[in-house]
Amino acid sequence: MKANCWQLAEAAGYESPYRMQALLSSYRWDWRQLRAELAALAREWLPCDEDDLIGPGIAFDETAQLKDGDATACAAPQHAGCTGHVENCVTTVFSAYVTTSGQARADFDVFMPGRWAKDTERRRAAGIPDGLKRKTKPRLAEDQLERLRKAGLPACRAASGEVYGRSSELREACQAAGLPYVAIIPRDFRITLPSGAVIKAEDALADALFERRSCGDGSKGPRFSDRALTATASARHFLLIRRLLSRPDHPAFYLCRAPEETPATMTFFITIAGRRWPCEETFKTGKGVLGWDQSQARTWDGICRHTALAALAQLREAAIRNGLCGDITPPPAPAAAGDHDGKAGDDENKDDDEKKISDADLLIPLRDAAVPALPGQPCPPGIGAVQLTIAETARLVRLARQYAAGLITGARLAFHLRWSRWRRCHQARARWHHYSARLAAAAAT
Repeated sequence: MKANCWQLAEAAGYESPYRMQALLSSYRWDWRQLRAELAALAREWLPCDEDDLIGPGIAFDETAQLKDGDATACAAPQHAGCTGHVENCVTTVFSAYVTTSGQARADFDVFMPGRWAKDTERRRAAGIPDGLKRKTKPRLAEDQLERLRKAGLPACRAASGEVYGRSSELREACQAAGLPYVAIIPRDFRITLPSGAVIKAEDALADALFERRSCGDGSKGPRFSDRALTATASARHFLLIRRLLSRPDHPAFYLCRAPEETPATMTFFITIAGRRWPCEETFKTGKGVLGWDQSQARTWDGICRHTALAALAQLREAAIRNGLCGDITPPPAPAAAGDHDGKAGDDENKDDDEKKISDADLLIPLRDAAVPALPGQPCPPGIGAVQLTIAETARLVRLARQYAAGLITGARLAFHLRWSRWRRCHQARARWHHYSARLAAAAAT
C-alpha cells in the first residue's frame, strides 16, 4: 500500500498527480484550522456511554515516520517507538481521544529535533517558519491538552507513556485541569513514601502485594497481569506496579493521581491504564489503513497537512462505523448507460452472475459476536461476525462508493462482501478460542 500523490491521484480518477500534490503544497488552506476542528468532531462522532465509570479520556503518545535522507522537515536520527531503535524519522506527538465507542487522534504536533532548531538555512529550505520555537515532547502534549480543553472536549481522565510521565509540568497541567491521570514512569523514578523515605520506583517491589487483575478486554481476551498499589506521601498520588504474567521480571510502573472527589481505588487506576493502549490502535489504523506514514511530503506544511487530513479521515471512518446500526443491505445498482427509462436492464439482459445474487449475499452484519464467559465453553458452530473495525469500515466504504458509481458490478460487490463476512466470522472464532485460553490460564493460577 502507498499513500503518495501518484497512487492517490490514480485511485481518485485524476489524469495526473498535480491536484493531489497541490493539496499538500500550493493550495491555500490552513492545516491549523483543520487541526482545531478535530476536537469538536471527536466530541460529536465518538460519544461515550453515560454509564461508563471513568468516562472519555485523552491518551498522550508519539509515533514515527521512517525517512531516508535528511531533507524532510524535522527528520533526524531519534528513537522510534514503532521499531524500538534509533532511526532516521519524523516524530509526531499525538493526543488520542478514547471513549467507549472508539478512539481517534484529536490533536498533534510534529516534534522538532535540536539540530533543526539551530540550522536557519535548513529550516527555511524545509519550510519551517522562522518564528517556530523548539519544544520538548511533554511541552507539546501540554499545548495539546490546553487546546483540547479550550475546545470543550469532555475528557475526564488522562494517560501517557513514559516520555510524558517523567514531566512534572505535564502532570501538573493535568492536575490543574482536574483530570485524574495514570502516567508510566521509569523504574528509577523517585517516590516519597508516607514515612518520608525517598526510594526508586523499583524498590517498592520488595513490599508490594500483588493481585491478578484485568485492565480490560483486548482482541485476545482479558488482559490479566499482577498489579500492586502503593501509597505515597501525597494522599492523592499512588504508585501502581504491573507485572506481566509472561515476563514477571520486566515490571512497569505508573504514577497515578485522583482528585479529591474521586475514589482512589486500584480498579479505577487499572481501568485508566488499560485505556491508554487504544492510542496505539490509532497509530496502527493511521499507518495500516490510512497510509499516514507512507506519504512523500517533505516540507513542514506538507507533513502537517497530510497528518491533519489523516486524522480527519480516521475520525470520519469511526463516525461511519458508529453511525451504522442493525444489519444493512446495499441498495440496487445504479442504472446502466442505455437502459430503458434509466432503469437497470431486464432479467434477459442480466448476466448469469447477476441473477445468482441474493439479499443474503449483500448483507452486512453489524452486531458483535459473543465471547465465552467461562473457560472450556465450546465455540458456537454458527458464531457471528466481530464488530466492524476501522479497517473493515474503510474497505466497505470504498466498495460502496465504487458500486454506487457503477465501477463494479453487483456480482463483484457480493464477492467482496462474502469475503468480508468470512474474515469477520473467522476473527470471531479465533477470538473465542483466545478468550477461552486466557480464562483457563487465569483460573489455573
